[in-house]
Amino acid sequence: MDRARWILPPVPESARSARRQVSAQLTDWGLPQVVDDATLVVSELVTNAVCHGSGPVWHALRRVPGDGAADVVRLEVGDHGRGWGDTPAPRTSTDGLNCGGRGLPLVEALSSHWGARRLPHGFVVWVEMSGRPLTVTPGTPGTPGTKPPRRKSPHSS
Repeated sequence: MDRARWILPPVPESARSARRQVSAQLTDWGLPQVVDDATLVVSELVTNAVCHGSGPVWHALRRVPGDGAADVVRLEVGDHGRGWGDTPAPRTSTDGLNCGGRGLPLVEALSSHWGARRLPHGFVVWVEMSGRPLTVTPGTPGTPGTKPPRRKSPHSS
């Protein structure tokens, strides 16, 4: 199993740093097909930790070799905040622009499973993604197939 971990300051620029770190690590592991989804997910989660958490933000990647078909990439983002008690509902904006509240639905859509848990010193949100490349439907070159099925488990660890 391969692992990488980073600690970032609780500032908005940390989302950009996290995207670069995740992109470089996944590329080094030979998983370029996961880079776009993983960088979007880490950006959303680091932004949430900076905006709603406390103290330094950390993020980690683990690559778990699969059964010969695909690796699993587990991404975690944590901070020293209290987190939430249940999966939050998307918020409505008071300015009418509705720019907030879309991050966790994106996380759910891009992951195989995800969840959150309290730690003795904070809170972590984790996401698992399949390292399996998108498939191409036979007989139709260049037509994207489907990703592996997603399983929801927002409260397990």
